[in-house]
Amino acid sequence: MTKSKTRGPSLEKTQETKKKIIDSALQHFIEVGFARAKISDIAKHAELGKGTIYSYFETKDQLFEAVIDALINDSFRPIRASEITQNETVYEFIYKKIIPSVLTLETTGRADMALLILREGNNFPHIRQTYVNKIFLPIQYELEQLTSLAIQRGELSATISPQQFALLIVSPMWMGMIHNGILNPNEVLSLETLFQENLKILFGK
Repeated sequence: MTKSKTRGPSLEKTQETKKKIIDSALQHFIEVGFARAKISDIAKHAELGKGTIYSYFETKDQLFEAVIDALINDSFRPIRASEITQNETVYEFIYKKIIPSVLTLETTGRADMALLILREGNNFPHIRQTYVNKIFLPIQYELEQLTSLAIQRGELSATISPQQFALLIVSPMWMGMIHNGILNPNEVLSLETLFQENLKILFGK
């Protein structure tokens, strides 16, 4: 008599479990940082066995990368220079495309993860590089392309490089996150307002 094969978990169940792990890991990383984060604590919060987490992610580094990927997929919509039309200015395009991401920056955990990188990136170059490669460099590259286009169109007469100008565009978000999360959390500043006003200044509006 042959034994019937044991059916593994369904794809839906697998995805649900993976999401529970990532959600738990995000919260744990935010609460204790990367260095102090433990797989056993993440498993406990997710109400799963530690072995279950290791069956999805072999290391804490892999889990951290999965958290970054989830943040990108769920709430981060990177700007793409190729999508601009002839009928809109670079200023209008940047404003329209980046504001939605600014509005969700502090409510989705993206700001907290950025601050984690600032705090621990020097001690853990691998997590810093993950963040740089997946979030920082893509938006930096697109803004450099848009800056070059604005100069070509005569919308800007920048005296600094597109790379430097792109950094100025995103600098209010970084300064705002540092202010709200570290320097003075009792007097929260609006990242949207900081971004809007800075963009107006840069483009002479």
